Amino acid sequence: MRKRNAIMVLALTVILGTVAAGCGKADNAPSATTAAGQSPAASAGADAAKYKISFFNSIGYRLTTPMPTKDQDPIRQMIEKDNNIDLDMVLGGESWKDKLNLLISSNQIPDVVSFPDRASAIKYYDQGLVADLDDVLKGFPDLLKSFDPSRLEPMKYKGHMIGIPASEGVGGVNGWWINNTWLKKLNLSVPTNPQELLNVMKAFTFNDPDGNGKNDTYGFVAMLPKDGSLGSNSGGNGFQQIFWMFGVQPNFVDVKDGKVVVYNTDPKMKEALQFIKDMIDAKVVDPDWVTIDDGLKRDNKMYQGKVGIMIEDWRRLEPADTKKMQDTGGSVPDWKQIAPPKGPYGDQILDTKPFQQSMIGISKEALKDPGKAKRAMAFIQYLYTNKDAYPYLAYGIKDKTFTMTNGQPKLIDKSTYNEKEVDWRYNYAFVRKANDGVYFDFKNPDVTNANQKINTSYLKDNNVNPRVFDDPSDAMAQDRLKYVNEMMLKFVTGKEPLSNWDAYVKTLQDKFKLNDAIANYTKQLQGDGIMK
Repeated sequence: MRKRNAIMVLALTVILGTVAAGCGKADNAPSATTAAGQSPAASAGADAAKYKISFFNSIGYRLTTPMPTKDQDPIRQMIEKDNNIDLDMVLGGESWKDKLNLLISSNQIPDVVSFPDRASAIKYYDQGLVADLDDVLKGFPDLLKSFDPSRLEPMKYKGHMIGIPASEGVGGVNGWWINNTWLKKLNLSVPTNPQELLNVMKAFTFNDPDGNGKNDTYGFVAMLPKDGSLGSNSGGNGFQQIFWMFGVQPNFVDVKDGKVVVYNTDPKMKEALQFIKDMIDAKVVDPDWVTIDDGLKRDNKMYQGKVGIMIEDWRRLEPADTKKMQDTGGSVPDWKQIAPPKGPYGDQILDTKPFQQSMIGISKEALKDPGKAKRAMAFIQYLYTNKDAYPYLAYGIKDKTFTMTNGQPKLIDKSTYNEKEVDWRYNYAFVRKANDGVYFDFKNPDVTNANQKINTSYLKDNNVNPRVFDDPSDAMAQDRLKYVNEMMLKFVTGKEPLSNWDAYVKTLQDKFKLNDAIANYTKQLQGDGIMK
């Protein structure tokens, strides 16, 4: 994790006050109620007292944008009225750890605390800040029911629920795209295995698929992240999906047959590297891959229309992107998403399933006041389960940023208002669901939703790799990672012959103490209840 050397001066960005009766700013935020017709505060128990609830928010989407005063924030007014609370929300931002530590050291421990990643939540739990929620959650069954079990499982640590899912990560964003215009022109079929894939890539490279009489097209494009890894656990980059055809991924930790394995030494990794080398040697990969180190550079390759197969975002046939294709490449090819080709061992993997990282919990300090703790939990349940409040939390201000017609929400074109004036609303939008097409504002929802459905059908379970991390005292950790990345790059470019694979594995085990790292991962997974 990144460490901040300087402690930022904390600025409380929410000014508490009393909502003026009949305030026009609040007219678009009606009071939301539970299905039983009660306010969340009333459903939480007989205590009708108003509580001040402090919420440390590190999961909002505009954490550097100051929140407005309450009279200018109809969403906050709605939350406070429905929950019978005064909400004190502090935004974390990039220096959220410094801000939270300052609050703790000043005895201003928040009642509700959110964390952008699981490792940080665990750290603060071990330090005594975060409370077990096992008992208190018994009174809020609807909250647990609102999440998929796969997202709830990572909220457990040492056998206890220490939080509930905060912002849902989106899975299957990047998928296999193929230029169907080229495919039809060359009378080719959609590739379903590695050999067919390589054959189509060769045709797209050498058979003039765009018909301009020039040798200026390529079958595939990949990218090389700044960390130098050919694979990446954080997003699609091209070669990542080639590795998954062989059931492996660089620097990926998994459990097989009850034992921890690191794919860096798996024999299938050698086969995957050989296939990538074959692609590069056949000159079917756009040679710019070595300089493409971010998504925008990769996107431009699609807009230029000179690559036939690539791993791209599911939204690339949205109007804004098709316009860029027309403006940049002169045409809009018949791009379509396809299922991942099936590898030689039957693996048909696009990517990994989202592992729920961010979480929101209650501080131990809040539990000292049972009434406040119950109200804080009612507030959290309200955020994630109240259907009447959801449009305002996820989409913003009615008739300003979204409209409601016959109960159906729709975003208003951002060009019709000054978005910067209401950017702060995104700090409430962390409740949005990962499959919410309205929030993501799909203009071509039939196609984009269909793409998402294809992608999410080929995601690998991912309950191990995100849980493990190198021991801070492991002096070899960074050198080991650097060695793996450098060797894999040398293998695929031919600077190191794959005949030296066994020597690479031995060096990784002996010099770079891979087995010590595996022992550490095993201990972590045992402590997390994933392994016995």
